[in-house]
Amino acid sequence: MTSSAGTDPRTSSEARGSRSSTGRGRRIALLLAQRIVQIPLVLLAVSVLTFWLVQIVPGDPGRNALGPYATDAQVAAWDADNGLAGPIWARYLGWLAGFVTGHWGESFVYQTADAPLVLGSLANSAQLGLVAFVLMVPISVLLGTIQAYREGRRSDRVITIGLMAISSIPEFVVGVLLLLVFAVWIHVVPVQSGLAATGDPAQRLQALILPAVVLAVAYLAVLTRMVRTGTSGAITSQYHRTAVLKGLGPVAIVLRHVARNALVPTLSLLGLYFGALLGGSAIVETLFNYPGLGALLVVAAERKDALLLTDGVMVTGAVSLLTLLLTDVCLILMDPRISFERTDRR
Repeated sequence: MTSSAGTDPRTSSEARGSRSSTGRGRRIALLLAQRIVQIPLVLLAVSVLTFWLVQIVPGDPGRNALGPYATDAQVAAWDADNGLAGPIWARYLGWLAGFVTGHWGESFVYQTADAPLVLGSLANSAQLGLVAFVLMVPISVLLGTIQAYREGRRSDRVITIGLMAISSIPEFVVGVLLLLVFAVWIHVVPVQSGLAATGDPAQRLQALILPAVVLAVAYLAVLTRMVRTGTSGAITSQYHRTAVLKGLGPVAIVLRHVARNALVPTLSLLGLYFGALLGGSAIVETLFNYPGLGALLVVAAERKDALLLTDGVMVTGAVSLLTLLLTDVCLILMDPRISFERTDRR
């Protein structure tokens, strides 16, 4: 006697997995197609606004470059040689054509080409941001998880109050205090972090650790709060109670069932912070004399180096937008239910 035809569970599971992978791939492809159109338009708007603002700010780049004793004719000739003469729309189109083709111009402040200057500073900021990110994420995940599992208890309140107190202190105050303690009194780190770009790996880490700590502290409180909220929602869910009833240990429950679901809402915030860290922090880099992109843009703004400032802002914007794109892709991979498609509601 033959049994009635049935569905093999393994075949059904494989089919569901294949459909899920296909749908996930389709959403990622659609997201990439949307961003390919959106990112250049956003960067174009940023470039127009930045170039216009730089031009209307009081100050004469030619006078800054040549000094107070240069004649008006010399300043006018310098402006013409550096593309700063003529109507603003013509100067913008000239800059845009050069930026797109890789000819970013030359900085009159540093007397060198903008492209290697901006990209080198970006690499330094990325190095600092990665160290800060590595410090910030594990600590915030650990503290947020502890708070979620001990919600309402004394340890939860102590961590909340401590993080709120730290986050209320401005970055430059935290940086100055750390410099006084660890660089001036104890002498375990250098006062200036310029060696991080030129020294050996040990010197780089020693010079990077203090500004990285300041950057990490600035974002720690909000990120920890997000982890706490996500973890609190995960541990009150049905799948968490089922895992507990199955007799799984606390570590297995956290790693297999809580972490992935709790970090989904936190990942968007991580993407924003990661882009900001890679783009550089003007306050921290200036305070520690670190040769990053943030400090470079401060100098360019002070001296009204229009081309350098616009190039730096464009690179920072591109890094932030690409980081957000990577974050969105990671969200789709972590949670198949997430979709960035616009739905029309009738």
